Amino acid sequence: MRETVWGGCTRRALQAGSAAEMDRGSWVRGCLNGVANAPEQLPTGPVTKRTTDAEMLERFRAWARTKGEAEQGDHVSVLAIAQLTEHDYDVELSTDSHAGSGNPGSESLAQSFIAWWDGDHGRDGTARNVLVLGVDGKRLHAQRI
Repeated sequence: MRETVWGGCTRRALQAGSAAEMDRGSWVRGCLNGVANAPEQLPTGPVTKRTTDAEMLERFRAWARTKGEAEQGDHVSVLAIAQLTEHDYDVELSTDSHAGSGNPGSESLAQSFIAWWDGDHGRDGTARNVLVLGVDGKRLHAQRI
């Protein structure tokens, strides 16, 4: 029960790394079925639905400018909501950063986003994680919200 209440299945999908990266929602669904001791229900297509939210990105950028962190928001090209279940989602920030240099900027970007985040921003459900993605779409950093 704890797995579902505290977002444990979403966390497990995130920790699965590259194995789950393309469709974390499938991993979450499999975990939820396992926790519920439900029969295995293999998806017929991708489960994770991603939608961009330019308005939320602009609100984050405006906040960053008022905090003297405009550079943080300027590196984000796309903010996407990755809907993992009916109630859980991750926020993905696509940046102009490249993998390899350790990317301390990606961690500070995630922390800035979390400092700005005030809960659900009018969305149904619960945001579980913020992921910072590089220009190639690969994860540079992930942090719980």
